[in-house]
Order: sequence, then structure tokens, then C-alpha cells
Amino acid sequence: MYFEGILELQQYVKGLDISEDEQLMILVGDQSSELVNTLITFMNRNRINFFGGIFPGLLVGTENHRKGFLLEKFKSVLTTMIIPDLVEPIQPAQDVRGSTAIVIADGLSSRMKELTDTIYDNLGPEVTYLGGGAGYYDLQPRPCVFNNEGLFEDAAIVSIIPNQTVIEVKHGWERLAGPFTVTKSNENTMMELDFQNAFEVYRAIIEQEEGIILYSADFFEVAKDHPFGILKTDNELIVRDPIDLTEYDEIVCVADVPENSIIYVLKGDKSTLFQSSIEVVEECVKNAPKKYKPYLFDCISRAMFLQDHFKSELMNIQEKLQYQLEGALSIGEIASLKNGMIEIHNKSTVLGLINTI
Repeated sequence: MYFEGILELQQYVKGLDISEDEQLMILVGDQSSELVNTLITFMNRNRINFFGGIFPGLLVGTENHRKGFLLEKFKSVLTTMIIPDLVEPIQPAQDVRGSTAIVIADGLSSRMKELTDTIYDNLGPEVTYLGGGAGYYDLQPRPCVFNNEGLFEDAAIVSIIPNQTVIEVKHGWERLAGPFTVTKSNENTMMELDFQNAFEVYRAIIEQEEGIILYSADFFEVAKDHPFGILKTDNELIVRDPIDLTEYDEIVCVADVPENSIIYVLKGDKSTLFQSSIEVVEECVKNAPKKYKPYLFDCISRAMFLQDHFKSELMNIQEKLQYQLEGALSIGEIASLKNGMIEIHNKSTVLGLINTI
């Protein structure tokens, strides 16, 4: 449920019947981020367990809001904060096979893969993973993940709910150049492609494709239209979003770029992205439960690429759903692969239909 202001949210929460095994998930639009500490104080004063994140946009039906709050009440088997180097084993009190693990992580953390790997190492492929990277529209790192204990940076929260979820992931980006081998990288920073400076290789491709001169200062404005695709064993591509350059002209991506991985430079247009959004919902509804909550994590740079046409992507999805869509613009999308493993996606659409029967 969406609330534009914190007072109406507080009034609604006061009227909720929340049992001991239930808690609230609250997603906050980044233009309301200054109210998160007020929200934490209110929840603690009323002894309500909750968790959430700050996102560049909140998705409600076919609308995108940078202000406000999205609230969901879940029965939770276990909810815990994951912080690198301070990790305790995730030990649910009951069998979680067939459950859903909702994951909210700091989308700009260089250790985002470490956070999600920690979750997977504890829970394995028996649960369905659904979530996204939190953060701000300006893509500047600062605390963005919260619970009753406070507001955190470089952290993730996982909440295991007993509901089953039907999930699909699509991106709509196509190969432009490659393959290349990542011959040097460090977490989410790509240093070399085929033993050459990664930016020099990338710049040559973009200048030929676009007929421009690509300067470091213009990098993000151009790079949002040409992400990378990491080749997986099933010949599928996992998209990586280039968002910045280091002082040494190394390419910083959202999420990890493993050394020795095979990578392509990608391209897309409105039609290919729209088609992927149609496919993601069509695949989901084939297996939809009778009653469900549709939750969408759609990439912020995908919305930046589509600009005024992003509403059409939301319409493509909403018109095929029986219930109102909710979700967030994310900095990295988190979802299960077909083999059950957790994966961080970029520039992608992740749709989950959470069984509410």
C-alpha cells in the first residue's frame, strides 16, 4: 500500500493488527529519505518489527513516485541484517524449502556480491530470491538499508517469508561487440579487457557505433545506453551496468565483474526493452497462483534510458496482471536463476508474483 506522507502511514500502522510472527516491509522514495529516522523512532516506540530500504523510485501500478512509502505486511520465518565481516549464521527455526527470501541490499556497495553470496551460502537453492539494490537517484553512496536498529550502508537485509513466489527476469539488451575476456578486475571494477585498458576498448566501440568522441566526463550519459553482458553457462547474458570511471580510467559497474569471465558490449532500443517487459509478465502469469501480490524491481538506469517512455513499460506489465503492481526502481535487481542460485542483475526487469492464499 502506498502512502505519500509519513503521517498517513503512521495513522494506518496504528490501526494494523500485527501478530508476533508478522512484520512490516517499508520501501521509501529517496525524496522522503530524511524521514527514515523518524520512521525508525515511531516503529520502535510502537514495538513493531520492520525493515526496508530507500530507493530511487516507488512503483505503484503504472506510476513512479520519488516521494512516499510502500508498505507490506508479511509473516516472517526469519529476518536478519547482513554486514560484511560481522556475519552470523542464518538459522531459520523451521524448514524454509519453498519459501521466498526477500533481499534488500545496498546497491552501490562494492561488496554487494559478497552480501548476496553470504545469504545464498546459508539458505541455498531451496528458497526463491526476490529483491533489489537500494540507493538514491543520483547514484551517490550513502546509508540506504534500515531496520529497527538504524540506517546502514554496505549492508543487506534478508527476510524469509513462507509464501511461494513465481519469478521471471528479462532485460531486452542485445550483443553489439565481443566477446572479450575480463583479464583484470576487482569486485565491481573492470580494469582490463583482453589485456588492454577496459575504458579504451569500450571507448573505441562506442565511438564507432555512435559517431562521437567519448570523454571521461561524459561516460555515464553514454554508458547507460551500452551496458555489458556477462556470458553464463546456459548462453544467457547477465547485464552489468557501467556507472563510473576511476581515476585510472577503470570501469566501475553495479555488482561484480569476475576475472576471466566472457563479456559483451550490449545495445538496446525502446522496442527490445518493451518486448522484454511483455515477456516477463507473460511468463509469470502462465504459472500465477489464484491470488497473488505482484512485486517488481526494475532498474533505475533502465528507466533513465526509456525516459518518458518508462510508463509504457509499466503499462505493459500492469495490463496483464490481475492485481495492482507495486515495487521499486532498483540499483541492481536480485533474483533466483533457473538452477536456484542467487544472481545480481542490472538493467533488468524482475517480476515476482507472491502467493497470498
